[in-house]
Amino acid sequence: MLTPYVPPDDGTTTQHDGTDSLAIKNTLLRRLLTRIALKTTARLYEHNGPCIPISKHLIVKTGPFVHLTEAATMSFVAATTSIPVPAVHCSFIHKNRPFIVMERIQGNSLAEAWPTLSDADLDNIFAQLRQMFQELRALPPPPGTGVESCRGGSLRDSRIPRSRPRFGPFKCVQDFHRWLREDLRPEEQPDHMHDQEWKQIKEMVSKQDGPWPPPVFTHGDLNPFNILVRGGYVVGIIDWEFAGWYPCYWEYTSAWCWNHTRQAWQGFIAQFLDPYPAELEMEKTRQRWWGDI
Repeated sequence: MLTPYVPPDDGTTTQHDGTDSLAIKNTLLRRLLTRIALKTTARLYEHNGPCIPISKHLIVKTGPFVHLTEAATMSFVAATTSIPVPAVHCSFIHKNRPFIVMERIQGNSLAEAWPTLSDADLDNIFAQLRQMFQELRALPPPPGTGVESCRGGSLRDSRIPRSRPRFGPFKCVQDFHRWLREDLRPEEQPDHMHDQEWKQIKEMVSKQDGPWPPPVFTHGDLNPFNILVRGGYVVGIIDWEFAGWYPCYWEYTSAWCWNHTRQAWQGFIAQFLDPYPAELEMEKTRQRWWGDI
């Protein structure tokens, strides 16, 4: 039986409150050197977006939607798997602004390298990705884990209109689903019971509210720009800001739905992620009515 639905608080203005425990190697010297580098050596490098190079080997990620959870996630993945992720040198909050200093992995994005890769190269890369994400899926969730970050806190996904800018955590997968659909209950809408579109929504709700296996650890934004390659090998998986414990299908459906403009990529996803066709149809219905695409 479902527990009463309680929507999470809006944490827009307080998203960094209580995040001191997420900071990594947060020393006065590292904080000072980071801020000096942003005012000096960073000027030597071009940048676009929240990631600012400060040397050939280091970048700083900062901005209004950056959160220390991403640094904690990379450290978690590095400590529990063999997946290549940027090493975190330090992370901290300064004047309510987050800073993550991390390794600048040398390589090209898969999107950039794609035109130069042979079919054999791509097959090799997809085989590597499959092994990596099987390893990620094999991580056991701690007892009582719901839909939450690696540290049991809130999550981020800018593709969800109601993320504000973060959301959750949720005690269970069903609560997450109810939040995604704004707690819609078809039985409370008798006037629409025979509409064809409403039938699809009812099928979606029935599946969302059904039983689910425990959450699995998920990158959440797997696309060719977040995969770094060099010499035919995957040398980095980057941009872990959307990562966390999610329903088992979330990696596959997110990689498929949010890359709808890259149809070639959609055709390759099943080579390295287990497909969830029924859940994909469920997500297509949800995103049609509650999504941002």
